[in-house]
Amino acid sequence: MNPITYSLVTPMQPASRAVSTVLRLGLGVVWLVAGLLKVNDPDGMVRSVRAFRILPDALVQPIAYGVPFLEIALGMLLVVGLAVRLSAVVSAVMFAVYIAAIASAATRGLRIDCGCFSSGGDLTADAPTHYTSELIRDSLLLAAAGLLAWRPSGYLAVDRLLDQPVNDLSGSTADGCEVEEGTVDDRR
Repeated sequence: MNPITYSLVTPMQPASRAVSTVLRLGLGVVWLVAGLLKVNDPDGMVRSVRAFRILPDALVQPIAYGVPFLEIALGMLLVVGLAVRLSAVVSAVMFAVYIAAIASAATRGLRIDCGCFSSGGDLTADAPTHYTSELIRDSLLLAAAGLLAWRPSGYLAVDRLLDQPVNDLSGSTADGCEVEEGTVDDRR
């Protein structure tokens, strides 16, 4: 068995589960804070999305209005530990999009605030940009999301409860079929 297959099928060690839990909770809090800071300022979000000058005008408002709610939903899912792998993959895609948008703005010489944790928008001529720190931050968050997508099983997660077999003392199997006492269920 090659090392990649081995690492994907072997059970996680306690330290690995702890790291997964910290990553999941950290990303969840980041998404919740980012979304909650933006959700009450839809006009600021429209300014922020428009400032990047990437999307056609018809898409600016739907994206600006939807992003905070997506961020809040991802945050809640990650904090409770439900659909962790899917949430981590969506997080990674979003961070990759954010990185591309910020890099695009920097390359094109735009002077904007990304709006990651605020309403964002165009900066004044004397205000400094923070592209480097924003790119580093989002790259680290992308790496964390990637690790979490690879190893989503941590502690304190609803997913772990859903993955456990149900102890059914009624004599039925996992597929609901009855098994007579004294017989062997050889369907597995």
